[in-house]
Amino acid sequence: MPPCRSSAGIDASDYDWDRGPMDVDAAVRDGITFFTHKATEGTTIRHVHYGEALNRARAAGMPLMGAYMVVRTPGNNGHGAVPAQVDYALAYLDSQTPWWRTTPEFFIQVDTEHWGYDDVAPQYGVTACSLLRARTGKWVVLYAPRWAYGDGIPGNDPLWASSYGANPAVPYRQAYPGDGSSGWASYSGRTPTILQYGSRLTIGTQPYCDADAFRGTVAQMRALITGVDMDAVQNYRLKLLFENWDPTRDQWVAAGGDPAVWDAANAAGGARNGVKQTFNSFNDSFDTLNGKVDALDSAVHAIGAPTQDQVNTAVLNAMLDPRVQQGIGDAIASHLHVS
Repeated sequence: MPPCRSSAGIDASDYDWDRGPMDVDAAVRDGITFFTHKATEGTTIRHVHYGEALNRARAAGMPLMGAYMVVRTPGNNGHGAVPAQVDYALAYLDSQTPWWRTTPEFFIQVDTEHWGYDDVAPQYGVTACSLLRARTGKWVVLYAPRWAYGDGIPGNDPLWASSYGANPAVPYRQAYPGDGSSGWASYSGRTPTILQYGSRLTIGTQPYCDADAFRGTVAQMRALITGVDMDAVQNYRLKLLFENWDPTRDQWVAAGGDPAVWDAANAAGGARNGVKQTFNSFNDSFDTLNGKVDALDSAVHAIGAPTQDQVNTAVLNAMLDPRVQQGIGDAIASHLHVS
């Protein structure tokens, strides 16, 4: 959606009985990059289509995915306390999408609103966010719109706002109000991280969709969700690679590299040395990255990780993939500047 640096997403809560399940493949082709779906509400309601929707999104190659739980006031219509609601949600995620815990790009959305049958206080959503973050280690975002709570939301959870304007029934790109619109205005002491800007929008082949925006690239949103700076990861991998590879010009070109970049690096003292010099400025980033990788490694092993040999084999296979080599060439072409 304009401007091009914004990422688009879907917040799906209801199964459309007239049109059937959403064509997630078409949504991905239409530029959608993140997708969440309702999983539970309180301690008595499970969305029966959550599992198949998330599995279809995963199969379609949706870059970023999540689930959301609707928090209810404890005691309202028989719903349990907030910790019980969190337990209920996590158990359902485990049963329907067991891969969610080991998927770094998977995040959790907590939904609190003023329903006609239950005016949920924002504190219940804040409590759910805290419990989910502690229980899962995942990035958790709070859907708590300005129109419901204004400046009354405690804490510092990232906010998912909603502001529909005229709420037109048009393709989603046409309806996006822009990165500088009032929908992004700060409330409750923080600027929203995600904005839902319509509920009657066409995405892919399906009308009447909720559409959402993140003001940044997919890589930036992934870094926010995973806590890992993927640009730093790429730079670190390139540094390691070029410490062990001094390509000829033909090898460089065959790997997808720009010949002009090889020529410049070679003129600076050999392809390997020239590129290694370029990466000297990233040393501080490497140190920071190593700390993040160590923390991530500890967290992954705590839930049952592959062995180091398996990781090494997977990384080696990935580095031999022509598409990865193409990416390496592109990355170096963008980072290497020789005067």
